Amino acid sequence: MTITYDKLDVRLIYAEGWKITEDELDAEPRTLSFESPSGGIWELMIYGDQREIAELASEALSVMRSEYENLESTSYATEFVEVPATGYEIYFYHLDLLVHCRIIGAKFGDKTALMLWQAEDRDFDELEPVFRAMATTLLNPHKFPAPTPGD
Repeated sequence: MTITYDKLDVRLIYAEGWKITEDELDAEPRTLSFESPSGGIWELMIYGDQREIAELASEALSVMRSEYENLESTSYATEFVEVPATGYEIYFYHLDLLVHCRIIGAKFGDKTALMLWQAEDRDFDELEPVFRAMATTLLNPHKFPAPTPGD
């Protein structure tokens, strides 16, 4: 079953049972985190204007490099329906676990989104379709209209 998150001009569909943390709703960037029951994280930072995606993704990667030793990264590009997105594919060890992470930036409407998808490597492939569906519904609101009351 899915649930629609629809607050402050942010609308996306996420899986039932996920925990939401609304970190920064009044400051820029607005930050939301969704945590799966298995511990995977889908984090969203929304900027109210058009930002340079490569710069935002590079800054986020620099922060991660300062926190985790031996972090490996490669450039990453994808598309959500017709919305291009770029960033980094990242691997690092934390508490003896291999962590798989993606930093992905995209523009939609007059806003810029920076997403962080993160899970233990063995769980990432299972969570990736959910992460992707969340991003697709966020970045393509015209294709996924808000539910009507009673839906």
